[in-house]
Amino acid sequence: MSDELKQKINLVHRIFENFSNFIELSDFRSYLLFTLTSQVPTNIMAQLGLGSNKEIINLPYNPIFNIYYQKINLISAGSLMIYVKNDSISDKFTLDKDDPIIKNYLNVNEMSLAFHGKEKFLLPKISDCSAFEVNGNSKLTIKIDDIFHSLESFLAVAEPNLIFVIDATNESEPDLVFTFNMMPQMPSRMDQKVLKIDVFFDKDHKTRDKVYLKREKDYTIKYLKDIKEVSHTDLYKSAFSLILHVKSFLKAY
Repeated sequence: MSDELKQKINLVHRIFENFSNFIELSDFRSYLLFTLTSQVPTNIMAQLGLGSNKEIINLPYNPIFNIYYQKINLISAGSLMIYVKNDSISDKFTLDKDDPIIKNYLNVNEMSLAFHGKEKFLLPKISDCSAFEVNGNSKLTIKIDDIFHSLESFLAVAEPNLIFVIDATNESEPDLVFTFNMMPQMPSRMDQKVLKIDVFFDKDHKTRDKVYLKREKDYTIKYLKDIKEVSHTDLYKSAFSLILHVKSFLKAY
C-alpha cells in the first residue's frame, strides 16, 4: 500500500473514530430536504424497502430530547439515526404541503420538484428506544470501500442522490465527502457490525455552503446554493445530488 493511500485511510478512520450510529445535521432545512430526498425510489432508504404511502411524509419528533429524526434500519449494522436538534415546528399532527410553515424552509422551485400530488406531512411524537437496548458490541465499524480522486469520478460511479460532507476545521485540510455503501456487508467477526463508505477528499472546499450538486450530461459539475427553475431538459440531461453538511456524530441522547 502506498503511503498516500495509507494516510487517507488513516484520516478517515480518525474522523469516524467516535461514530456511534448518530449523524447530526446542521439545521431543520437540511433534515427536511433529506426526508424529501428519501422519497426518491433510488435513495438509500428505498433500497432497504422502507417507506409506504408516497403521499404521506413522516417527520418523527422526540419531544423529550427536542429532535426530529429519521431512523434507517441497516441490514447488518443496526440502525442509523439522522437527526437535527429543533423545537417543534407545529402543534398540529398533520400539515399540508403548502402550509406556511413548510414554505419557511423550502422555496417555490424545491416545492414544485418535491411534490406532485396531494402530499401531506405527519408529525408523530415518538421516543425511539432502540439506542438504549445496547451492549458492548453495538458500535458500528466504518470501513472504506472506495476512495475517489475526483468528484466527477465519485458522482459518475456512485451516482448518489445525497452526499454527506464533514467540513474540515482547519482550512489547510480537505473536507470529507462520503456516502454509505448500503450493500450487505458480512463482518469478519460475529460480534462486529460493519458499514462501508465511499469517500472523496475535497481539498478545495468546493462544497462549502452549497446545498446541491448538478452533474451535467458531459459530467461537468455545478455547485448550487439553491435550485432555480428546472426544465424537463435539465432533468433529462442532468443529475442532482443533495449535500448534507454533518454537524456532529454526537449521540442525540
